[in-house]
Amino acid sequence: MNRWIFLFRRLSRQLWWRASLYAALGVIAALAGAWGAPFAPDVLAERFGGDSVEAVLTILASSLLAVATFSLGAMVTAYTSVSSAATPRAAALITGDESTQKALSTFVGAFLYAIVGVTAINAQYYGPGGRAIIFVFSLGVVALVAFRLLTWVSRLTSLARLSHTVERVEAEAAKALKADAERPRMGAASGTLSQGQIVAAASTGYVLNVDVQHLQTLAERADARVQILARPGAFRMRGEPLARLDGDKIAPDAVLSAFILGRERSFDQDPRYGLIVLGEIADKALSSAVNDIGTVVCVVGSGVRLLDQWADQRTGKVAECDRVLAEALDASELLDDIFGPVLRHGAHDLTAAIRLRKALASLSVHPVLAGPALAMDARLLQAAQPQDAADGALLRRCGLGETVRAD
Repeated sequence: MNRWIFLFRRLSRQLWWRASLYAALGVIAALAGAWGAPFAPDVLAERFGGDSVEAVLTILASSLLAVATFSLGAMVTAYTSVSSAATPRAAALITGDESTQKALSTFVGAFLYAIVGVTAINAQYYGPGGRAIIFVFSLGVVALVAFRLLTWVSRLTSLARLSHTVERVEAEAAKALKADAERPRMGAASGTLSQGQIVAAASTGYVLNVDVQHLQTLAERADARVQILARPGAFRMRGEPLARLDGDKIAPDAVLSAFILGRERSFDQDPRYGLIVLGEIADKALSSAVNDIGTVVCVVGSGVRLLDQWADQRTGKVAECDRVLAEALDASELLDDIFGPVLRHGAHDLTAAIRLRKALASLSVHPVLAGPALAMDARLLQAAQPQDAADGALLRRCGLGETVRAD
């Protein structure tokens, strides 16, 4: 992904960004009444150019601050609930929820619109035409606030539910996996460089994004090749390798600018992160303090859907950036990311073990997943070892059987 697009997408998910835009629009709308006054019809100015608009703005100003404060408190409560019930890694999706941001931003923007409008009226900023324009604007603001309030109340019913959190994480993982299936290796070619100059990380953190197209441009100009040694999601200490260069005509600093590192992993270009977060949710549900096998079954189902779509959508598309080399995602690592916690901590539970064996059997129809699924199934049987003979027989009957196909 282009590094500037990636940075803008990260910025646009911040709560303050959308709130600031809505607040600016509210202030502009309140001041635009005077600018639009010459275009207001005389009939409109006579009917709505009195004191009624001040009453509407006063009601908005006195109520929306309380509504915005309540909504922010509800969001913080949902954030805390998701952090404790699921995993703190999934809680970031609460503050990035588009419906939540739109509701809070609307309330803040409408509040500032009302405050500026009342202040301008008391300062005699508007004439009759301007008051009429502001009255029409206010009706639109009231309608927008009512709509956002209703959608926000509807969203509150599901915002902190664990099943909703699993759905959100699954949706984020699905987008990243689909992008990888359509553009394997992020659009780079397959292969490695046996030798060449190493470009090391300038700081310590997780690789969040790699601008492959930028690397391709640099390689074309220098008639060289670049190998990506750290995909998004990889952790690198300062001084550890990020890329290898074929030749010395490419400036290492230019290559380094294609890599964005941060303190925490991101869902955007990291398909494994969504699977890891789902695995964490299942792992927490397996703990003795929670003991929620239903959530484990739900996460396993999400894993089947995600990996089935990824394996089904994989294409043999020719690499767009033929001068950039990178490794493809490892299917066994994807399986371990989401099913590994269930295997390690849930093999003793018959329900979780049976559901996992059935999931592996379903995924084994894809040649790319057949080998890793068979290996994980063998590990599961070795770890399970039910004490009851009937349970052992039941578990063995849920095996892969003849579903595994040769590559």
